[in-house]
Amino acid sequence: MTTEELAELFLAHLYDLAEASPHPNFLFTVNDFAPMFGVSDGQELQKAINLLGDKGLVISAAMDMMGGISAAITMEGSIFVEEGGETGIIGRFRKDPGAFMANTPPEAPPPHPEAPSSRVQPSRAEPPPGPPGAASASAVLRAVEAIIADMADILEKDAGVGDSERKDAIADLAALKIQLSRSATNARVVEALIDGLCRVGPIAPLAAALRSIVSGYDA
Repeated sequence: MTTEELAELFLAHLYDLAEASPHPNFLFTVNDFAPMFGVSDGQELQKAINLLGDKGLVISAAMDMMGGISAAITMEGSIFVEEGGETGIIGRFRKDPGAFMANTPPEAPPPHPEAPSSRVQPSRAEPPPGPPGAASASAVLRAVEAIIADMADILEKDAGVGDSERKDAIADLAALKIQLSRSATNARVVEALIDGLCRVGPIAPLAAALRSIVSGYDA
């Protein structure tokens, strides 16, 4: 399997995860991909993930030293899968998924966003050259807004959060949403707001995922 084919197979799997989730723009943990499809070469998989990032088909894609993978599919990535890709492997996978799987796929976890491991590093040492396209920026903003909405919902419903802490966190979420919707964000303010949200237990995993999206995409 070529790097391009591996990349498209990974993207199709990520697309299926997003389709099964009520919030398709979330950052997903994709740790089941390598064992499910018998991928043993971690370096080749990382090249495939980098290739997808270079093409703007995924955001915040990363793989840690233990093989843990986190990624979110962009709008362009979804369209790419729906149109069948370029190598033909997506069409072959759709016709006969079993031919690509090394073993019986594990039971799918409940669809919800997963926070990346603390060991996860950006998939590339440097950000891709040039500014992101308008559609990519729009996809990132939708992902950010979905995560912020879920954090607000958790804060409203979790009885373990004190009234004062809840009020402050909701105010921070509102400020963060305003900052990230601007064409020019104040990176220091954004970082400070996310730091505070990461200290609120029930929403800490989502805040960590949000940090990964923001830093990985240079929002």
